[in-house]
Amino acid sequence: MIRGASRLLVVMATLLPSAAAAQTPWVPPKGAATIGANYQWLDADRHLFSNLTQPALTPLEIVRGVDYDTNSLNFGRVQSHGLLIAGDVGLTDRLALTASIAVIAPRYQGAFPHPGPGDDGNFHTTLQDLQVGARYLFNRDAWAFTPFTIVTTPVADYEVLAHAAQGQHLSQLEVGTSVGRILLANGAAKGYLQGLYGYSFVDSLVEGVSLNRSRAVLEGGFFLGRFTLQGSTSWRRVHGGFEWSDIAFGSHEHFEGHDQSAAIREWRWGTGVSFLVKPGVSLDLSYGDFIRGANTHDARVIGLGWTWGFALFPGSKIGGGFK
Repeated sequence: MIRGASRLLVVMATLLPSAAAAQTPWVPPKGAATIGANYQWLDADRHLFSNLTQPALTPLEIVRGVDYDTNSLNFGRVQSHGLLIAGDVGLTDRLALTASIAVIAPRYQGAFPHPGPGDDGNFHTTLQDLQVGARYLFNRDAWAFTPFTIVTTPVADYEVLAHAAQGQHLSQLEVGTSVGRILLANGAAKGYLQGLYGYSFVDSLVEGVSLNRSRAVLEGGFFLGRFTLQGSTSWRRVHGGFEWSDIAFGSHEHFEGHDQSAAIREWRWGTGVSFLVKPGVSLDLSYGDFIRGANTHDARVIGLGWTWGFALFPGSKIGGGFK
């Protein structure tokens, strides 16, 4: 059995990175809530194209008169400040509601700006997307099995045609499930493993071209006193869309939506550490990098966040930890 099991879900809810509330298999107990903020710095210096549909010269190479012989091209640097504010509340000991909103400020520096103000070399700040989700916990001993759903909707008319696009401005409905396991030693929790798969139904911009997509995440953590050491890998894929190499020039009829309609394929890795400042309060630091992909940017991301757990209404208690 897990020592301190009645407090385990609260600790898990406040120990994981503040940006991950909507995807963890564990939920706050009834009446408990967490709120957190995660700042991210993104830096990308490569555009990742694909020769998938044109094994010889792509339309981009034909228009530019260059055989790049690679899918990784330096078309300038994209950098961005981002802030995600998220909340999570346990309506029951199994059902939790989550919500988050993002603020983003990207800029582009390079010799190939898109038309419009987005790529003028300055940071441009906007509210981006609101996410609202729910998940329901089925658990047995140290296992957790948690179906979830998340709705994403843009909340501002932000820039989408730019290297420094502020988002994709697409409404989405994601359904999926996450699975978690507490790792035990002599009856005490020493770490965790968790994974998820989600499928999103996404607004289509071009008739007959699907933008529905999948994502998967696998993460593990090891408890070391007040610290949690974390490692993860993530994957996502758009089941449809356009290859950038086919439409990445201004004369193409779908050029204006080439970021929104990109056939994204992406595999990333990440690592991080969380520190439990006191019961219910944690800080986390993370780093993520690229492994491979196409129709996206080779982006490195540094994150810094905090999470605060508290009793929102009667029936919960924040406190304790792993014994």
